[in-house]
Amino acid sequence: MCDTSLATEKFTSTQKRIFAKNSDREPNEAQSIVHLPRMEHGKGSSVGTTYIEIPQNPITYEVFLSKPFHMWGAEMGVNEFGLCIGNEAVFTNLKIKKQNNGLTGMDLIRLALERCKSAKDGLFLITELLETYGQDTCGGYENRSFFYHNSFIIADRTDGYVLETADRYWVAKKIDSFYAISNGLTIGSDFEYSSSNLIDKLKGKQGKEFSFKNYFSDHFYTYMSHCKDRRTLHQKTAENSEKENANYTIKQSMDTLKTHAIETDEFEPSSSSMKSLCLHATGPTTPNQTNGSLIVEWDTSETNQDPLRVFYTGTSTPCLSLFKPFFFGTKNFINSSSLISDATYSETLWWLHESIARKSNFDYQSVRSILVPALTGLQESILNMSKENLTLQKKEETQWRFLKDHVNILKKIDEELLQVKIGRSRWQNPLFQIYWSGQNRKLGIPFS
Repeated sequence: MCDTSLATEKFTSTQKRIFAKNSDREPNEAQSIVHLPRMEHGKGSSVGTTYIEIPQNPITYEVFLSKPFHMWGAEMGVNEFGLCIGNEAVFTNLKIKKQNNGLTGMDLIRLALERCKSAKDGLFLITELLETYGQDTCGGYENRSFFYHNSFIIADRTDGYVLETADRYWVAKKIDSFYAISNGLTIGSDFEYSSSNLIDKLKGKQGKEFSFKNYFSDHFYTYMSHCKDRRTLHQKTAENSEKENANYTIKQSMDTLKTHAIETDEFEPSSSSMKSLCLHATGPTTPNQTNGSLIVEWDTSETNQDPLRVFYTGTSTPCLSLFKPFFFGTKNFINSSSLISDATYSETLWWLHESIARKSNFDYQSVRSILVPALTGLQESILNMSKENLTLQKKEETQWRFLKDHVNILKKIDEELLQVKIGRSRWQNPLFQIYWSGQNRKLGIPFS
């Protein structure tokens, strides 16, 4: 489950446009930040995606991806041209054969980012690949029966589209002001682009106006995902923030992704639900948590020579996280072991944070009162830095410094929590305790 949005200049009331996404996955499904340089590939070569091989492009562009460690594709990412894409699982009434012989939504994101320069090119490449290969693929980690179709927000410095699919059928439209998607179809009859096979499917059908979401939605799973609640929360939180401040900024978009369905001062993970933007897993009714977040800002003013800003958390639970800057043209994060997680516990950014996040499951307010103040000044420094035009050398230094500072804070806070025994002293719902004990046991290591 995920939540994604695009706010154009019409909404931000500035010369900035902002993409935001929370990636919600299974609790032990560590997410890696991967920086891949531009590469050339031999004629006739192929690329192995998550399940199938397809012809490779002669050139693949430089990308920053946030991806589940075990997948080839990515939950969200941005490329050197400022093209940014995020996807959502959507549930349709079309039967999936479950043969794993197509492309995942995450594969489609990575392929478009590696091959396209603009949002429109990305839209039409994804739909071409979708019509050619389909999306009959498992999108789960431990849950190997989790098959779904996908929706996307595809954006660049001047353009943005929402694309929604049902098997090899699809519709898309341009985003005018603010648009949020969650785990349900949203486009009715107001689409601007569609697959040719959609027209064929509807030939001869008479009666009321065709609605893509009404025709293809699986209403039970769409309802159970609480996507309408999260989409409404996303929209209203952003709108209220824009009204209060007379504009919408990176800081406000970060705060939006940190939102729970109840006030944060009263929040406890054991009572969390699928209605929050910042998801905390509780068990069968809320099986996912937010495992990574991305903010992209484009400056659309004509005079700006450095218009792209990229911020990943690289960690779960954005309400307890730091959004760090990442820059194109740099080299020090290519194949960085500190950002690439795997199935077992290791000293990477994602797992260092997770040690604290799992303590917060049992004493959230105490952990938050110690961790968040330690990150606040660092986040302010990052936001102030984002207003500057930086040299390539300064970008190298800046992205490494903030990652290092974040890691040092996590180590210090985790040790402090151990010393004062925060994170294991408070009683919680027994089912919640059993669930998280089981998640930790699957990793083969006890979180102290």
